[in-house]
Amino acid sequence: MLNNNNVLELFGGCGGLGWGFKKEGFTIAAYNELDPKIAATYRENFKGTECVIGDITNPEIKQQIYSCFTYAPCDIILGGPPCVAYSMSGHRNSRDPRGQLFRDYIEMVEKLQPKLFIMENVPGIRTIMHDKEDLTGAAKKEADSFYKLESIKMKLVAAKKRLSTEKGKMEIGEPHEYNEESDNQLRKTLSQINKKIKAFNLSSFRISVDQKIINTFKTKGYRVKSRLLNSADYGVPQRRKRIIFIGVREDTKLNITFPIATHHKDGENGLKKWITVREAIDDLKDLPEDKAFAHILSKHQPSFVEKIKNTPIGKGVYKKYSEAFFRCRPDEPSGTVKENHGGVFVHYEKNRVMTPRELARLQSFPDNFIFKGTKSCMLVQLGNAVPCGLSHALARNVKILMSR
Repeated sequence: MLNNNNVLELFGGCGGLGWGFKKEGFTIAAYNELDPKIAATYRENFKGTECVIGDITNPEIKQQIYSCFTYAPCDIILGGPPCVAYSMSGHRNSRDPRGQLFRDYIEMVEKLQPKLFIMENVPGIRTIMHDKEDLTGAAKKEADSFYKLESIKMKLVAAKKRLSTEKGKMEIGEPHEYNEESDNQLRKTLSQINKKIKAFNLSSFRISVDQKIINTFKTKGYRVKSRLLNSADYGVPQRRKRIIFIGVREDTKLNITFPIATHHKDGENGLKKWITVREAIDDLKDLPEDKAFAHILSKHQPSFVEKIKNTPIGKGVYKKYSEAFFRCRPDEPSGTVKENHGGVFVHYEKNRVMTPRELARLQSFPDNFIFKGTKSCMLVQLGNAVPCGLSHALARNVKILMSR
């Protein structure tokens, strides 16, 4: 292992974040991922890395990771704790255990004491609120009351959705279980609950997740800054915005800077113009299926093909789902690549959804990056990955920081 170059990648997925550091000559010494099917892709592309597969909340898995650094220091930790509980869509439950995995990341940093770490997450982490640390007395009592009402509200919302479905059946003459009296009572109760929730002084017991993370790292001896970065500004043909936390150990005296943009929407100030979808994938559109290359074509039903044909560029196949099956604009970067249970982008010219390799291009993975698993597994990997172009920009920036 090289001095100052040993990297640990947590919540690593298929390796988008680690890829840029590998390219810049850092040693990815160890990696952790929960899903063995996804880890198969990492193993294929990061030969020589010690892969620890399993739940990071398990003390035995933590110990396996620590043991990877018995004879050499851990200089850098990378990783983005899963962002399900911070998503901008749906109900965001701040006590959802999936939104607490940043604590395991912090525990790793505290134990291994790297000189620097990078944590990546979705923009929603700035707007969702968590409990303040060590709530006691009146503040804890108020918090518990708030979450009890939130839980009741969630159940009422689910019940309201079921009643709406039954009402729809009634309106079109299908068998139903709709009851107008129950519906009216539910609306009244939900309104009362919402009024009680709005009456809480949330600032007395809650704090934004990003500030909570920064404050916690400060108690562990790390200076931390965060910034919202747009992947398109770093040569990625995709407008994917992510919060990037960079932390440095106090005694290292390292400065915290963020990578300078190399691209701009209109190519201003001497920067290159954003890379478009067409520039990224147009050469793949007529290639025959090649499973080894992850250029896997979907077998659409004729009725779905007709729907695609009738979907103009810049619109989704289904009005109800604005992001799933969205027909990309060819002459600008795409929106955020998501797995969407197979509802991925529709090709701007061909009457089909994009292949995993086309989506990999939008995520700026190189063509020699090998994806393992089924097509659906590949889509999950791609939807959760950090774009390689952004990771490369971060790695170059870290290389400069640590050489000063």
